[in-house]
Amino acid sequence: MRTPSGALVLLAIAASLAGCEILDNTPPERPPSVIAAQYVGKPLLQLEMRWSEPWNLRAAGDGQAATWRFDQFNMAGCTLTADTDASGIITKLVWTRGCGPKGTGALAVPGSGLP
Repeated sequence: MRTPSGALVLLAIAASLAGCEILDNTPPERPPSVIAAQYVGKPLLQLEMRWSEPWNLRAAGDGQAATWRFDQFNMAGCTLTADTDASGIITKLVWTRGCGPKGTGALAVPGSGLP
């Protein structure tokens, strides 16, 4: 049984278009800061479960500071840092331009004593 060459050409075009969709460089619908804001007041481990281990994890005061980098989806240079208290609860987020709806900023838990 012979396969028509036209069908093979259509199949090749469809496969290449599907590949373009996979490699799409449009940013996600929600910036990283919006996603991370849902985890303020929760354990850092929950955010790690969402995004995997951070690019950098270091001691910061009595807690930790975990930083993620987002270089994909035309977000080159976008970093988000989550600061925790001594018990590992996220108390503050700081992000760079391109990571949040307003470009730059920070978010702290009310009553945490952080600016």
